[in-house]
Formats: sequence, C-alpha cells, structure tokens
Amino acid sequence: MNRVFVLITVAVLFVACVGIPISCQNGPSGIQEPVRDYRPVMEKTPTVRVLLVNNAREAHIAVYGSYQITGSLTNIIDQGQGLPKSAISINRYGINIGAKQYSNSEIRITSLRDGEIEVNNIRYRGEIKILQQVSNRFSVIEEVKLENFVAGVLGSEMPHSWNDEALRAQAVVIRTYVMYKRKEKRDDIYHLDMLDLAYRGMAGETPRINKLVQDTVGMVMAYNWNIFPAYFHSTCGGHTEDIHQVFGKESIPPLRGVVCKYCANTKYSNWRVEMNKSDIEKRLREANISVSNIQTVNAIDQGTGIHGAIVEIIAADGGREINANDFRLLVGANNLYSTSFSAKSNGRSIAFSGRGYGHGVGLCQYGAQNMALKGFQWTDIVKYYYPEMELLRVY
Repeated sequence: MNRVFVLITVAVLFVACVGIPISCQNGPSGIQEPVRDYRPVMEKTPTVRVLLVNNAREAHIAVYGSYQITGSLTNIIDQGQGLPKSAISINRYGINIGAKQYSNSEIRITSLRDGEIEVNNIRYRGEIKILQQVSNRFSVIEEVKLENFVAGVLGSEMPHSWNDEALRAQAVVIRTYVMYKRKEKRDDIYHLDMLDLAYRGMAGETPRINKLVQDTVGMVMAYNWNIFPAYFHSTCGGHTEDIHQVFGKESIPPLRGVVCKYCANTKYSNWRVEMNKSDIEKRLREANISVSNIQTVNAIDQGTGIHGAIVEIIAADGGREINANDFRLLVGANNLYSTSFSAKSNGRSIAFSGRGYGHGVGLCQYGAQNMALKGFQWTDIVKYYYPEMELLRVY
C-alpha cells in the first residue's frame, strides 16, 4: 500500500504539471461521470488478508478438488485430489489436519480451482493460511482478491433485492473502506477480521452481485488524495454523524455528517425498546465494568446527527461514563439500535426511545436505497453521503 499511495501522489503531481484532463467514464447507467483514472497505479487487483478464525482450538476444513499445502518457505509439503471435511487442531508437534500432522507453525492451503476450499462449512475463493498460536490454539486467515472480497461483503451487508444503483454505491463504499484498512494494517498478519464487515465468503455472492461489483471495479473514494475510512450503517434517522463524534478519528468533510431525508418512515427511523436493568448490568460485568442498581442512562455530548458520544450511567453506587458506541455494542447492537436515544426509568427496566440503526457515520443504507428508487445514480448517492470526496479508479 505504500507503493500505491506514492504512485497516486506521483500521478496527481503529473496531472497538475502537464494538465491532463479528468477522464469521464461511462457509468453503468450510461451517464457520463467524472472519475480520475489511475489504473496504471496498481498493476493488478490487490489482495486482502481476512481473519476467519481467531485463537481457536478446533475448526474444520475441506477441499473439493486438487490442492497443495506449502510451508512458510513456499515449499510443497503435501498435495492431493480432494480433502474430506477434517478437523484442524494444534499440538506440540505442529498443525494437524485430520489424521495428518505437519511439523510447521504455519501452512498455506491452495486449491487448483477458485472457490473449492471450505472452512467451517463456508466456501472461500482465496488461499487459506493456518497459523499456530500459543496454548494449542490457531488462527485461520484467507488471502483473497479484493474484488472477490467486496462481492462477498456486498451480498452480506445489503439485501440482494435492492436497487442496482444502491448496490453499486455500497460496493464503492466497501472497496474504499477495505483499501483504507489494507493501508492502515499493511504490516499486520491480517487487514480485516469478521467484526469489521459482514462476510460469509462465497455465500454472499450471486451472478448479479458479482456483475454489480464489476461495474465499479477499482473505484474508490478519496479526499485530498487520501483514501478515508468509508463507514456505513443501516439507518441514520435523519442526519448522519461526524466520524470524530463516534470513532474519535479526524473530522473531514466527507465524514462530518449530512442531513438525510431519504430514510424517513423506514423500519428503524424511529423506535422504542425496553431492557431490563439487570440484563444491562450483567452485560457490563462481562466486560469488567462493575455497575450495580442502575437508575437510568443518558446519551450525552450529542453531535449534529444527535448521536451521543458518551453514555452516562446513573447508579446507586455512583455514576459511570462509557463511550456511547462501546455501550451500544456491549448491551447488544440488536437490543439498542443506535446511540441517538433518550431513556426513561420504568421500574426494573429502562425504556429507550430513539432513531436510526447503527453508528450513524457515512452511508445510510436505507437512505441509499430510497435515493436509488427516486432515480439517483450510484455516483449521486456516494457524493451525497460523502461530500467533497473524489472518485478514483486505481486499478
């Protein structure tokens, strides 16, 4: 990724010096859209490393065709014409796959044909790496072409039945986020884990999903020639939120939040839920946050999108303040839909009234769908939710 961003910078300086015009690409809907075309920046589609299994004692793998197993030095240590479903485990001698033992702390499994490796009953396209950890535990990492990963995420993050333009916009947003994480964690053993994005390998793909991803192949968003963390969420509830408010990252124009009238009257635009105080206390204790006899909670330090940055817990043993997004995840994102809420004590429970679903930063998915249904193109959608960004094609 260092090379990529150096080359992008060189390309930008080259454009500024010799006056090459912006390339106008024909979009998938036949609309002329300004996209700065820097495909020579990357010679081929990049790969991304995804943590599939972490710190486990057992997982299962199968291969439905010819495969090779290599060690850390790329030497072939085994091969075959198919691997029946087998348990992965670790002992002091190395890595075990079924009855076979490999005296290596790291092995790579590659299938001859794409998509023939299965881990825990999910098919994956890329190469699979198994890494030994301490205490007889291991991790499983997939190395896969970025466009295949985007397709797998797109099919898991947005309903397949939604409008083409909404899905194309989501594909560009996913690709931008992945490229940002790839740069941020370029020296780590993996770039993303299963908590970053919804991903189920090939299970998220369909021919239509793959086609819509290819319609925007290589396109990312940038601000000041830097790819930024293009967050997205289900429903903003009327206004997307500033990234600094939620994640503490630098506030830039594409991530400061915008008014959104397009998700009004959707499932989570307004909501009310009730949670038992004892359940909240239990979930907090599991995260080593000791609170007893909660009286109520308040979302404070609200941003332009009315999402609280902090949750204040008022309890008999004193008050506590917790990062609002952390609090939402601790009590359950499917229990407390967003941090844009007001709360009222109701005896043994707390009644939450709020709006939106998710952290509120970046693309509002229900808003994007309704924009698409009103005739907006995917480029209109990403420009609306990420103002002042530019579209780049980097491969």
